[in-house]
Order: sequence, then structure tokens, then C-alpha cells
Amino acid sequence: MEYEVYRHNSADDEDFNRINQFYKQVLQEDKDLCNGAQKNLNNNIFINGQLHPEKEKDTVREHVMRHRAQEEKENGGKEIWPASPKPAKAMETGKLLEEELFCAGLVTGACQGPSELSQLAW
Repeated sequence: MEYEVYRHNSADDEDFNRINQFYKQVLQEDKDLCNGAQKNLNNNIFINGQLHPEKEKDTVREHVMRHRAQEEKENGGKEIWPASPKPAKAMETGKLLEEELFCAGLVTGACQGPSELSQLAW
């Protein structure tokens, strides 16, 4: 394990050593957990446990599911792209819709089917 520890100029030795030892303990516990999980993954016996209700936050899956629900509710099922400008009413034409559907088909593979898309693999 490699990590860097920075010390505030006004921290005395006792406070620094106390927090540094705690930090080392947490890192060692995390390393042991990761090594054990990897060992179980290698042996096909990994079962994930519960998250600590106060110390650990939501998993990525929960964030993604919540975001997708928001897309369904607020954006008609389309992806939310906050950095992309929404087209002005004058631009919302059949041509634009046709191009968006074409591009969406490319992303999902609906354009030529999975066998044709596999040829694009790098």
C-alpha cells in the first residue's frame, strides 16, 4: 500500500499520531476486505454483504436507478443531458427527429443488428 499523509502546520505530535494511526488502521482493514473479496471472486463464491447504514453511502446501482426513474418521469424516457442545449421550437422538425432516431438506433444496435455491429469492434 502506498499513500500520502499531510500534516497541518499547527497539529501537535499527539494529535497527528492519533489520526495517522487511525488512518493506517482503516486502510489496512480496507485492504484486507479487498483481498478477501478478490479471493472469493477468484473462487466463484463471492456474496456481497450489507452496507453499513450510517458509514457507507448508496451504491452506484441505486444512483443510476434513481437517475433513470427521473428520466422516465421528467423527460419522457429520454436521457437527461444537462450540458446539451435543448433545440429551439423552430428546430424541432421531422428531420431532427429522424436524425435522433437514427443515432439512437446506432447506439442500441437496432440499425443493422448485433452481427453487423460486432464487425465494428476494435
